[in-house]
Amino acid sequence: MKKIIMLLVFAFAYSFGYTQNDSNDSTMSTSVEYQKEMEQVKRKVEKSDEKAKKEKKEAKDLKNKEKIEKQVNSTSKAIDKQENQIERLQNQLEKGKLKGTLSPVDIQKMDDKIVKIQMKVMKGQEKLKKLKRKM
Repeated sequence: MKKIIMLLVFAFAYSFGYTQNDSNDSTMSTSVEYQKEMEQVKRKVEKSDEKAKKEKKEAKDLKNKEKIEKQVNSTSKAIDKQENQIERLQNQLEKGKLKGTLSPVDIQKMDDKIVKIQMKVMKGQEKLKKLKRKM
């Protein structure tokens, strides 16, 4: 009887220890699987972040390019306007000289205006060259 009880206790203890070993193995395998899944999720998140950054950068570049094109158009318009103003002032100066209605002081003032506007045109052209290089 004693031997049977000892045998049952021993068998019970052994089976209990065996179930603990099984649970440890299954816990280890689930933790390994969990880590693998976490790594996959992490990779997917990193890829989506990279993709989002790339799209954001492309949108920013497109916006910057449109801004530069707008500046180029604005600068070229300003240059054309100033060149027309120079032509108009030169025509007024020639007509005034032919008619004799302009005093030497008026002639000097108009010449100064023309030179000043020509300087603005030159600066505008330099700015336009820089903007075109950026494109």
